[in-house]
Amino acid sequence: MDSQNVLPNTKLGKTQFLNRHSELKKYQPDTAQATKDHLYDFLKRYRMVYVKPNNGTGGRGIFKVEYSPKGRYRYQINETKKKFDTYDELYRTMSKCFGDTKHLVQRGINLLTSKGRPFDIRIMVQKNLRGDWENTGIIGRVAHPDKIVTNYHRGGTPTEISKLLKEYLKKEHVADYVAKLNRLGHEIAEYMETGYPKVTAIGVDIALDNELKPWILEVNTKPDASIFKKLDDKSIYRKIWKYKKANRIVIRRRSDDRIAKSQPLTKV
Repeated sequence: MDSQNVLPNTKLGKTQFLNRHSELKKYQPDTAQATKDHLYDFLKRYRMVYVKPNNGTGGRGIFKVEYSPKGRYRYQINETKKKFDTYDELYRTMSKCFGDTKHLVQRGINLLTSKGRPFDIRIMVQKNLRGDWENTGIIGRVAHPDKIVTNYHRGGTPTEISKLLKEYLKKEHVADYVAKLNRLGHEIAEYMETGYPKVTAIGVDIALDNELKPWILEVNTKPDASIFKKLDDKSIYRKIWKYKKANRIVIRRRSDDRIAKSQPLTKV
């Protein structure tokens, strides 16, 4: 893909790019810009949605918004919960929190839980020392009891994925299912590179529904690797960091080469 056709490196931009892929599109929850009309439409269709800053990171500023059959609305952000009798009242209050920041609305996926706490999955895929995409880590993230997000820096608990899946799968099926998730992450990485050629690592956040269907919540192009420190197998984090450092060197060399080529030759 021509670099001129690359979509913005935002949540909505990456979602729109993934929707161009006929297979990956099947794993994407319905997503749109969080205008007043779009949010109303999503709530009527899905009853529960998430509203996120288009450029946010680390789980900051995310709302869980719900509509009840009785015609009432409520949201939660961090540990704050509010209820409203009308949609106009809900949106007016939320839009004050938005300020000038663009937000998106995403169909809510009811996450699987561990001991009553929702969890999702982070898949890390990186360019290895040969320049090929390689799955380097996969981990579960269990939400803080009082929060709606699973992010580590928002109180989420890093947990080995096998411990989470054994509640929903027979022991002999867990490895095959994890391999399936890793293949999905690898396919996403290869496709993302066609639109975002400078990316050397991605962190794919995956939700699992009650039928164990994976849903792509977000693709992070600058993923935080610190969560993988919490795994018992320390070699996983060491490899992630090794590839991260190697790719920094490659990027720096490319930048230096471009600068050198742009400099006019000095006549002697």
